[in-house]
Amino acid sequence: MYQSGKIVARCSTALSAAASLCTVTLFIAASWVEPTPSAISESIAAKSTPARQAMMEATTLAQVRAFTETLVGPAPVPAPQTPAPQISPPGSAEVSASQSGEAVSPPPQWSATEVAAALMECANLLAPINAQVVPLAPLRYRDCGTPAPVLLRGIGGKDRVAVDPPMLMNCPLVVALSRWLDKTVQPAARATLGSPVIRIVGSSYSCRNLYNLPNDRRSQHAFANAIDLPVFLLADGHRIDLATGWGPTRRDLAAAAKLVPIVAKTLAAEDQTGSVIPAKAGTSGIAVKLKPTGEAVQAAAAGTDGNTKPPAPDPLSLPQAKFLRQVHDGACEVFTTVLGPEANDVHRTHLHLDLQERHSLNVCE
Repeated sequence: MYQSGKIVARCSTALSAAASLCTVTLFIAASWVEPTPSAISESIAAKSTPARQAMMEATTLAQVRAFTETLVGPAPVPAPQTPAPQISPPGSAEVSASQSGEAVSPPPQWSATEVAAALMECANLLAPINAQVVPLAPLRYRDCGTPAPVLLRGIGGKDRVAVDPPMLMNCPLVVALSRWLDKTVQPAARATLGSPVIRIVGSSYSCRNLYNLPNDRRSQHAFANAIDLPVFLLADGHRIDLATGWGPTRRDLAAAAKLVPIVAKTLAAEDQTGSVIPAKAGTSGIAVKLKPTGEAVQAAAAGTDGNTKPPAPDPLSLPQAKFLRQVHDGACEVFTTVLGPEANDVHRTHLHLDLQERHSLNVCE
């Protein structure tokens, strides 16, 4: 039984080999007897030029690669190379956007209607006054600027006041400054200082927030609607500076008043305890304890030698202090906002004047 099965297996193997050999023989014979069109083209290509032979070799190589892919799959695709991130310098976003062709929103501009209305207002306001101004192009940066700015170089007729360096402002501010100089500044200068003002020094336009705080609202300086004046120059050569001419503020006087009870209390304590005066050389060496009298306390407060010193002059009665306070009070009748040394320490050195629109009372500090 085992031998018969073994004989049958060997016969099956022989029959399979014979069938494969017959198939190969028939395929070769068919190619020799009846050539296919592809074989004809390959024979023609073999007899053609070297260029055609190269094309046929490339085609054959492509067929081999396609056959290989059907067996083992396509070759793996290399991973794409990711470029390293580039850090752009600050402020280069708009430049890179314009270079790449992206749409960049244009900066805000004043409309033709706004500019025309502002120019008509300037013509009406500046006609009655004598002001040396240079018209400038509309000024706009973000939400700052003004549609019809002017550069003020001087103001006034007979008592002309030079503005040096010139200040950029809007036309309503020029008119208010002219009125203030004529009605308050020049009369106060003649009355208290004996000489008129011939020059003012200050600053005006600046695109910034109130007190330069990042989260606060815009200052009136950002709209060319405010000026800061720290210095007045007189015809006789004197210089009136708010930093030194204003004198002590109410804050300074209040702080000084708080020190008076402390000094008086210290002197009273010494008056109760007395003082010990050592004996002079050549005496018995006994120390003598003396109780200072009220006159001695006053003498000690006046001076160590007991001589009474003349009282210092009242700083508020000095001509410069009187003049500066008069021009400050007169400005409150012209401008909607007036801030000086009495307002806070930021304005200790200058007067801030603006025309901010207010629905309530004006600010005068």
